[in-house]
Amino acid sequence: MDLVSAMKTSNSPLSRAFQIATMIAIAIAFPFSAPTLASAKKHKAPAQPTDSNYIAGLATANRFLAAWQGNDQAAAMPLITNHAKQQSTEEGIDKLFSGSYTRAFEITRGRALRQDRYQFPIVLLQTDDSGRAHRRFGELIIVNTGKNDWAVDKLP
Repeated sequence: MDLVSAMKTSNSPLSRAFQIATMIAIAIAFPFSAPTLASAKKHKAPAQPTDSNYIAGLATANRFLAAWQGNDQAAAMPLITNHAKQQSTEEGIDKLFSGSYTRAFEITRGRALRQDRYQFPIVLLQTDDSGRAHRRFGELIIVNTGKNDWAVDKLP
């Protein structure tokens, strides 16, 4: 029998010291391992149902923003509903597509407003003539216009 096994099974003071030391080691180690176990559960992404309507709406938002990024107003116009065109002036749409050549966008997870309408928070990034970057926060509202045809119903 080795020394560790003998200390575990005997009632000697050395055995009792081994048992106490083991309990202290567990007591010290547990608080450090518990947060690790808890954080592993926290970092799981919440399950969010994604249906074909959400994907179609997101794809339209991406196409519109890609046209904006490429400064391609002609490609963006068919993606805008008549309602959105009426809410914004022609000058407003021209201003959205004018300016900087260096552009980028960020789009975050959207949410359903109704089954046929989604809201996507966005950030439009542009540099001005001096090279300074500007951020403009906004949202796109994407709506199903019928026959699974999606369009931008609210411009940023």
